[in-house]
Amino acid sequence: MRTAGGDEIYEAGQAFYWAPGHAPEALEDCEYVDFSPTKEFSEVVDHLKAQLG
Repeated sequence: MRTAGGDEIYEAGQAFYWAPGHAPEALEDCEYVDFSPTKEFSEVVDHLKAQLG
């Protein structure tokens, strides 16, 4: 994960928090479970939809 504080690498079994401004980069195939507050997540989805036109 590219963040304002530098790059972070996560491995199986680790928990993490991605603060605003992160940019994911998958180095290999992976699966993860993402928990996000509904209001904030909806704002992100709306922003992404607007960028797609």
